[in-house]
Amino acid sequence: MKALMTICAAAIALAVPAGALAHDGTGIRHHFGWSHHHSAQFAKLIGTGTSFGGTSATASGTVAGTNVLATGTFSASLNTNVSAATTKTSDRGTLSCAPATATITVTGATAADTASSPLTGKTCAWTKTDGTVVRAFFGKGTVTGAGRLAALTGSTGRAFLLQKADGTVTGAVFAGRHDSDGLTTFGAREHDAAHTTGDCDHQKTA
Repeated sequence: MKALMTICAAAIALAVPAGALAHDGTGIRHHFGWSHHHSAQFAKLIGTGTSFGGTSATASGTVAGTNVLATGTFSASLNTNVSAATTKTSDRGTLSCAPATATITVTGATAADTASSPLTGKTCAWTKTDGTVVRAFFGKGTVTGAGRLAALTGSTGRAFLLQKADGTVTGAVFAGRHDSDGLTTFGAREHDAAHTTGDCDHQKTA
């Protein structure tokens, strides 16, 4: 029996890539699908949308991320209180930000695997001195998940959507554990998006 167990252990060691043999077992769990992959999800968003410059807008497209959201789709609806916008002008351009809400739903490759969140945040428009306009929404809220994403229910979700003048939309979503590598990746992308829109992360809304 001892010999059989030794043989089995050796077989597992040969089957698992060296990089998967993390000292805490995390690598092995990921290799065999045993990880807590429901506990955190990160996905990039790519699509198109109606203009973020009005009181309401929509966007949709595809996702590319981790685990359940390695492939899939997203849809978003956005409402902005444009009458409450605050504006700041500098030698680089004009930044206008207004309180906004949005609902973003992401779906994995399987239609039953969904996560949705009503988000509260702001929509900003950055008008450069050359007349180019970039708009973005930034927000966070509580997630409701279903299927293999059900474990995300009750967690905090964060998202941003960046829209260029031609209507193309890029962005990212994150939900789950605060110690996840996905959160670090999301934070870096969110910071870059804020910088692209005139450092709107420093702009307050009413």
